[in-house]
Amino acid sequence: MSIGNLKTEGNKGNNFPWQLKMLLGQQCACDALQELVDNTDTVEPLLAQILAAVQQGTDYEAALVVDANDDTWLEIRVWNGVTFDPPIYFLAGSNTAGTPVAPITYINPNTYLAQIVSNTTGLATETTLLSIDSNLAPATVIHNTVLASAVGFVPVNSLRGSVINIGNAPGIWNGIGIPPGITIPWGSVGVRDLYNQIDYNATGTILLIEYTS
Repeated sequence: MSIGNLKTEGNKGNNFPWQLKMLLGQQCACDALQELVDNTDTVEPLLAQILAAVQQGTDYEAALVVDANDDTWLEIRVWNGVTFDPPIYFLAGSNTAGTPVAPITYINPNTYLAQIVSNTTGLATETTLLSIDSNLAPATVIHNTVLASAVGFVPVNSLRGSVINIGNAPGIWNGIGIPPGITIPWGSVGVRDLYNQIDYNATGTILLIEYTS
């Protein structure tokens, strides 16, 4: 509050109306506080609800455990303001509480992080990269040409090739007869695809066989 301004000419400069409003406001606040004091039975339940709401978010603990069935559970303990409530367990990806099979073992996150680091470090070594580069490098293959007029075979592990009957009589290729002038190609979709042995019988005719190995 300030000292009252006594200038009264035309009521100019007089601050008494403002001071009266301030006093009335303070009295209203005092009356409201007194009402709370006089009605504690009404206020206490509200205060209890506020306290419970605050306690629900005060603190909690979370840990990963493995039970006797080797299932991983998330353990949650909530602080109730005095102590921790009994733990609640959830399976991975589940919102429904459950009960792990005793005994349970707590997972040490530091140990698992160390294992991850150890396992991934070896993946980035220069030796591994060189091995990958070697497997991706082009390989040298052998082109084979055979004019067959008897019984024979294309050896195992051929990559691709073809056979044409350039004679005047049928021949046998992989157990199937091929008339003169017929061509049969074979090939792979990748360098990892290899063929087994292919038998033929060119007796009485001529088979022109070409293949890579």
